[in-house]
Amino acid sequence: MHHIIYKRIRNGYVRINPDGSLQLTIPTRLKHDEKFKNILIAKGELLLKKYNKRTHIQTHGDDFVLLFGEWVLKSDLPPHKSLKNYLKETLAEYAKPVLDKYSEMITYPYRKLTVRLTHSQRWSCTSDQCISLNLNLVHLPTKFIKYVIIHEVCHLKHKNHGVRFRELVEKLCPNHKQIRKELKNFVLK
Repeated sequence: MHHIIYKRIRNGYVRINPDGSLQLTIPTRLKHDEKFKNILIAKGELLLKKYNKRTHIQTHGDDFVLLFGEWVLKSDLPPHKSLKNYLKETLAEYAKPVLDKYSEMITYPYRKLTVRLTHSQRWSCTSDQCISLNLNLVHLPTKFIKYVIIHEVCHLKHKNHGVRFRELVEKLCPNHKQIRKELKNFVLK
Protein backbone atom coordinates (compact mmCIF):
# COMPACT_ATOMS: atom_id res chain seq x y z
CA MET A 1 0.00 0.00 0.00
CA HIS A 2 1.33 3.44 -0.93
CA HIS A 3 0.38 6.73 0.64
CA ILE A 4 1.10 9.71 -1.60
CA ILE A 5 1.61 13.28 -0.40
CA TYR A 6 2.13 16.24 -2.69
CA LYS A 7 4.26 19.10 -1.35
CA ARG A 8 5.86 22.23 -2.66
CA ILE A 9 9.36 20.76 -2.57
CA ARG A 10 12.17 20.46 -5.07
CA ASN A 11 12.82 16.71 -4.92
CA GLY A 12 10.55 13.78 -4.16
CA TYR A 13 11.38 11.08 -1.67
CA VAL A 14 10.04 7.86 -0.24
CA ARG A 15 10.00 6.65 3.35
CA ILE A 16 8.61 3.79 5.38
CA ASN A 17 5.90 4.68 7.90
CA PRO A 18 5.92 3.08 11.37
CA ASP A 19 3.13 0.73 10.23
CA GLY A 20 5.39 -0.58 7.44
CA SER A 21 3.61 1.18 4.57
CA LEU A 22 5.35 3.34 1.99
CA GLN A 23 4.88 7.09 1.90
CA LEU A 24 5.74 8.87 -1.33
CA THR A 25 6.29 12.61 -1.15
CA ILE A 26 6.09 14.13 -4.60
CA PRO A 27 6.66 17.74 -5.67
CA THR A 28 3.32 19.31 -6.66
CA ARG A 29 4.80 20.29 -10.03
CA LEU A 30 5.21 16.55 -10.80
CA LYS A 31 1.72 15.56 -9.61
CA HIS A 32 0.75 14.15 -13.01
CA ASP A 33 4.14 12.67 -13.93
CA GLU A 34 3.49 8.90 -13.84
CA LYS A 35 7.08 8.07 -14.77
CA PHE A 36 8.42 9.96 -11.72
CA LYS A 37 5.82 8.32 -9.49
CA ASN A 38 6.75 4.84 -10.77
CA ILE A 39 10.47 5.51 -10.18
CA LEU A 40 9.70 6.49 -6.56
CA ILE A 41 7.52 3.40 -6.11
CA ALA A 42 10.35 1.19 -7.41
CA LYS A 43 12.82 2.84 -5.00
CA GLY A 44 10.32 2.39 -2.20
CA GLU A 45 9.86 -1.30 -2.96
CA LEU A 46 13.64 -1.83 -2.71
CA LEU A 47 13.72 0.12 0.55
CA LEU A 48 10.82 -1.96 1.89
CA LYS A 49 12.57 -5.20 0.94
CA LYS A 50 15.66 -4.16 2.94
CA TYR A 51 13.45 -2.98 5.82
CA ASN A 52 11.64 -6.31 6.01
CA LYS A 53 14.95 -8.22 6.24
CA ARG A 54 15.87 -6.32 9.39
CA THR A 55 15.11 -7.57 12.91
CA HIS A 56 11.96 -5.90 14.24
CA ILE A 57 11.84 -5.67 18.02
CA GLN A 58 8.77 -4.89 20.09
CA THR A 59 9.98 -2.48 22.79
CA HIS A 60 6.97 -2.54 25.08
CA GLY A 61 3.52 -3.91 25.66
CA ASP A 62 0.78 -3.44 28.22
CA ASP A 63 2.68 -5.29 30.94
CA PHE A 64 6.34 -5.24 29.89
CA VAL A 65 9.13 -3.06 28.56
CA LEU A 66 12.41 -3.98 26.89
CA LEU A 67 15.16 -2.44 29.03
CA PHE A 68 18.83 -2.89 28.02
CA GLY A 69 17.86 -5.93 25.93
CA GLU A 70 15.92 -7.65 28.73
CA TRP A 71 12.16 -7.97 29.19
CA VAL A 72 11.07 -6.30 32.43
CA LEU A 73 7.58 -6.32 33.88
CA LYS A 74 6.30 -2.79 34.29
CA SER A 75 5.09 -3.78 37.77
CA ASP A 76 8.75 -4.49 38.70
CA LEU A 77 9.85 -0.95 37.83
CA PRO A 78 10.05 1.66 40.59
CA PRO A 79 7.06 4.01 40.78
CA HIS A 80 7.28 6.83 38.22
CA LYS A 81 5.06 9.47 36.69
CA SER A 82 5.58 8.37 33.10
CA LEU A 83 7.38 5.47 31.48
CA LYS A 84 9.04 7.80 28.97
CA ASN A 85 10.59 9.93 31.73
CA TYR A 86 11.72 6.83 33.61
CA LEU A 87 13.40 5.47 30.48
CA LYS A 88 15.08 8.84 29.82
CA GLU A 89 16.48 8.94 33.34
CA THR A 90 17.59 5.30 33.17
CA LEU A 91 19.45 5.79 29.87
CA ALA A 92 21.06 9.01 31.11
CA GLU A 93 22.17 7.30 34.35
CA TYR A 94 23.80 4.51 32.33
CA ALA A 95 25.28 6.76 29.64
CA LYS A 96 26.79 9.53 31.77
CA PRO A 97 29.57 7.48 33.46
CA VAL A 98 30.44 5.80 30.15
CA LEU A 99 30.53 9.18 28.41
CA ASP A 100 32.67 10.66 31.21
CA LYS A 101 35.14 7.76 31.01
CA TYR A 102 35.71 7.93 27.26
CA SER A 103 35.74 11.72 26.99
CA GLU A 104 38.41 11.79 29.71
CA MET A 105 40.39 9.10 27.85
CA ILE A 106 40.63 11.29 24.75
CA THR A 107 40.83 14.52 26.81
CA TYR A 108 37.93 16.17 24.98
CA PRO A 109 35.11 17.13 27.36
CA TYR A 110 31.49 17.26 26.31
CA ARG A 111 29.29 20.16 27.33
CA LYS A 112 25.93 18.46 27.80
CA LEU A 113 24.18 15.09 27.43
CA THR A 114 20.59 15.03 26.19
CA VAL A 115 18.28 12.04 25.86
CA ARG A 116 15.31 12.52 23.56
CA LEU A 117 13.07 10.52 21.30
CA THR A 118 13.93 10.96 17.63
CA HIS A 119 12.64 9.04 14.65
CA SER A 120 15.37 9.82 12.15
CA GLN A 121 18.60 8.99 13.94
CA ARG A 122 19.99 7.25 16.99
CA TRP A 123 22.49 9.85 18.17
CA SER A 124 24.32 13.09 17.40
CA CYS A 125 27.17 15.33 18.49
CA THR A 126 26.91 19.05 17.82
CA SER A 127 29.71 21.45 17.02
CA ASP A 128 29.41 22.95 20.50
CA GLN A 129 30.23 19.57 22.12
CA CYS A 130 26.67 18.56 23.08
CA ILE A 131 25.81 14.89 22.76
CA SER A 132 22.29 13.69 22.17
CA LEU A 133 21.16 10.07 22.45
CA ASN A 134 17.92 8.68 21.08
CA LEU A 135 15.67 7.40 23.85
CA ASN A 136 15.15 4.16 21.91
CA LEU A 137 18.72 3.13 22.71
CA VAL A 138 17.52 2.21 26.21
CA HIS A 139 15.84 -0.86 24.71
CA LEU A 140 19.06 -2.28 23.25
CA PRO A 141 21.74 -4.32 25.03
CA THR A 142 24.42 -2.17 26.65
CA LYS A 143 27.15 -3.13 24.15
CA PHE A 144 25.26 -1.12 21.50
CA ILE A 145 24.77 1.87 23.78
CA LYS A 146 28.45 1.81 24.69
CA TYR A 147 29.40 1.74 21.00
CA VAL A 148 27.11 4.71 20.25
CA ILE A 149 28.67 6.67 23.10
CA ILE A 150 32.19 5.86 21.89
CA HIS A 151 31.21 6.92 18.38
CA GLU A 152 29.92 10.27 19.65
CA VAL A 153 32.91 10.80 21.96
CA CYS A 154 35.15 10.41 18.91
CA HIS A 155 33.12 13.18 17.26
CA LEU A 156 34.11 15.48 20.12
CA LYS A 157 37.62 15.34 18.68
CA HIS A 158 36.92 14.68 14.98
CA LYS A 159 33.74 16.18 13.55
CA ASN A 160 33.59 14.01 10.43
CA HIS A 161 33.99 10.30 9.67
CA GLY A 162 37.51 10.66 8.26
CA VAL A 163 40.52 8.42 8.76
CA ARG A 164 41.53 9.89 12.15
CA PHE A 165 37.95 9.51 13.43
CA ARG A 166 37.82 5.84 12.34
CA GLU A 167 41.24 5.15 13.88
CA LEU A 168 40.08 6.59 17.20
CA VAL A 169 36.87 4.52 17.16
CA GLU A 170 38.98 1.43 16.37
CA LYS A 171 41.29 2.21 19.30
CA LEU A 172 38.44 2.69 21.79
CA CYS A 173 36.22 -0.12 20.47
CA PRO A 174 38.17 -2.75 18.52
CA ASN A 175 35.04 -4.76 17.61
CA HIS A 176 33.10 -1.68 16.45
CA LYS A 177 32.53 -2.98 12.90
CA GLN A 178 30.68 -6.07 14.11
CA ILE A 179 28.65 -4.09 16.66
CA ARG A 180 27.73 -1.45 14.07
CA LYS A 181 26.65 -4.15 11.62
CA GLU A 182 24.39 -5.72 14.27
CA LEU A 183 23.05 -2.31 15.33
CA LYS A 184 22.02 -1.42 11.78
CA ASN A 185 19.89 -4.56 11.69
CA PHE A 186 17.49 -3.47 14.47
CA VAL A 187 14.13 -1.79 13.97
CA LEU A 188 12.51 -0.85 17.27
CA LYS A 189 8.71 -0.71 17.47
